[in-house]
Amino acid sequence: MGRGWWFVSSGDGEVRPASEGRISGLDHGYLYGSALYETLRTYHGRPFALSRHLARLARGAAVLGLGDLPLREMEGALGRLAALRSPEESYLRLTVSPGEGPPAPFGPPHGRVRWTALGGPLPPHVAATYERGVRCLFASRPRWNPGGFIPAVKFCANVELWIAKREAEERGAFEALLRNPAGLLAEGASSNVFLVKGKVLVTPDLASGILDGVTRECLLRLAPRAGVPVEERPVRVEEIFEADEVFLASTLKEVVPVVEVDGRPVGRGEPGMITDRLLGLFQEEALEATSGGAP
Repeated sequence: MGRGWWFVSSGDGEVRPASEGRISGLDHGYLYGSALYETLRTYHGRPFALSRHLARLARGAAVLGLGDLPLREMEGALGRLAALRSPEESYLRLTVSPGEGPPAPFGPPHGRVRWTALGGPLPPHVAATYERGVRCLFASRPRWNPGGFIPAVKFCANVELWIAKREAEERGAFEALLRNPAGLLAEGASSNVFLVKGKVLVTPDLASGILDGVTRECLLRLAPRAGVPVEERPVRVEEIFEADEVFLASTLKEVVPVVEVDGRPVGRGEPGMITDRLLGLFQEEALEATSGGAP
């Protein structure tokens, strides 16, 4: 029963196959892309960093004026989906819509806020992704509207990220890297970007217009413990090719080494030692956090 995709809706709280889900034609998340989302994954069959994801979702709801979210119900729904699919590890997603209302993009809907929790298989990232590294490219379009807020809100309607991801796929790259309107390095289409320069970990600051990624936050906390100083600051695009190591970080990808960008090698063209060390530390924390008490 646990295989495949399942969802829980705020309407009745029942676990159902995802194919049975239905969305109203008057739902403002569907009509105007005003929905929010969070992506999580499990370790040991339990969601990792759940409280941090829920806190970011609540911040986004506050920005949109959606009021207090039923975070306890959402947490329970994710736990049920993870347990249903266990012992397989799961991709989990929460989506929150303002609810139903007449077509009026600048007026609040009159219905209740609706949410869904989705659970399914993790995307396959083969061992070679981490052992050999990946190729990336710079997206042809900049990150024109990086969420609009600092820290950025995770809107479902980040179309420029979708276009950038499609561009990478069409050109055979693993990820698209985006510049911000000032021409500085921002983030990946579905990840944060880190550089290692002279044994210092460097990443664009939040003011560069990036998402305050949960995995990003974790790595910034773990790196100094491993003796790796951290710099959050504006990053010139050219620094990618001046770096000793470059890697991507996200909930589903964890830590992925980048060995080539736009056909040019990064560092020595192979995964670096600090990238590998941080991947190990991150996985250790995730496994430890989900092996016992509350995630």
